[in-house]
Amino acid sequence: MYLTKFSIDNVLAIRTLAWEISPEQAPGWHVILGDNGSGKSSVLRAIALALVGPDEAMALLEDWAQWRHQGVDGFVRLRLTPDARLDKLPGQMKASIKAPLRVDVKVGDVQRRGVRPEALHPREPHTPGPGSRVDPEAHVWSSGAGWFSASYGPFRRFTGGDATYEKLFTTHSRLARHLSVFDESVALTEGLKWLQQLKFKQHEDDPEGDLLDPLTQFINQPDFLPHQARLKDVTSREVLFVDGNGHQIPVEALSDGYRSILSMTFELIRQLAAAYGAKKVFHPKDPTRVDVPGVVLIDEVDAHLHPTWQRNVGPWFRKHFPKMQFIVTTHSPLVCQAADEGTIWRLPSPGSDEVARQVTGVERDRLVFGNVLDAYGTGVFGQGVTRSERSKARVHRLAELNMKELRKGLSAAERKEQAGLRASQPTTAMTVHESEDWGGA
Repeated sequence: MYLTKFSIDNVLAIRTLAWEISPEQAPGWHVILGDNGSGKSSVLRAIALALVGPDEAMALLEDWAQWRHQGVDGFVRLRLTPDARLDKLPGQMKASIKAPLRVDVKVGDVQRRGVRPEALHPREPHTPGPGSRVDPEAHVWSSGAGWFSASYGPFRRFTGGDATYEKLFTTHSRLARHLSVFDESVALTEGLKWLQQLKFKQHEDDPEGDLLDPLTQFINQPDFLPHQARLKDVTSREVLFVDGNGHQIPVEALSDGYRSILSMTFELIRQLAAAYGAKKVFHPKDPTRVDVPGVVLIDEVDAHLHPTWQRNVGPWFRKHFPKMQFIVTTHSPLVCQAADEGTIWRLPSPGSDEVARQVTGVERDRLVFGNVLDAYGTGVFGQGVTRSERSKARVHRLAELNMKELRKGLSAAERKEQAGLRASQPTTAMTVHESEDWGGA
């Protein structure tokens, strides 16, 4: 299953947003950019709500009136493209389906539990097609095989979660896949418990235990964890890793960046095994590749990651989850570099009259193929973000000295000052030198 179109109207921080791609574009890395307060998290939460459905959403105990933008009832509308091989309809309808399916919900209707299905878009003519009117309870809101989606909030960790939410991982399996995107107090503890259960099942010759060895190979790929950190052992007491210094430590003692990525990866693979069956998760000839499709939403994917890891996280997920559709939010231009197979979208700045838009053309090329300065130069991260006010003053002073040098020369003290300014701002100095060379040609 892939998400090929969504619209959000009057939900949380979003007044109106429309997003659409072709089914061929879906597998890949789709980035959503925006200032703080622009609604990046709101977008992912709205999509997750529609994927979870009204019945499971009630377990969140949300104040749904607060989900209405400026007090107006909200709507979330999705178009899903199923995988005919893996996404099945239950019961008498047990069959594959190829036509796009709609999932529409109304948010904020306090008189009717806050969230309810919407059969049709009220402002858009509906064109019937094969399967297009199938009730979401028969596909994405069902407990049937396939129809995979998951969401992860910015606070991804193994411990420190609210016990109130832990029981939902057992009682509300579909909601569990999205739980952390709705509340920062959710911890992804189930992944570690599952690893330890796999160890027991391996000793007992349970077929699910066969997943532990390929999972270990998957985690220990040389291009995954920095500094050759690796999974060492799984016992009844702990999950042990060897860190970059060669020390054995429990997974909970790893740094925030490691825990952020590992907690999400363990939980994602656990949920994929539950949705598709353990034998279908990894490619039969390549345990370093997950071989199933789905939709994965990640809020602030760059959180806690070193810049090198920010640059590599997207290409890694794309390479090892090649059939998966990732929709991520970020404040990092480095994360955009993985969107050569995907898309980039920019949300309006708060309080502006801008509209959400897809970043295309030269702007997109600078984000995907340029360096960090090229990316910041597009303006999609805001204006004036590359230099502090003091830095701007130093650039201005360097320009004054350069002009004076051309006109009448500099004193020894001024030459020393100029050299210091050039050394501390090499990109500025390079630009000045290039312009001087051009002028003298």
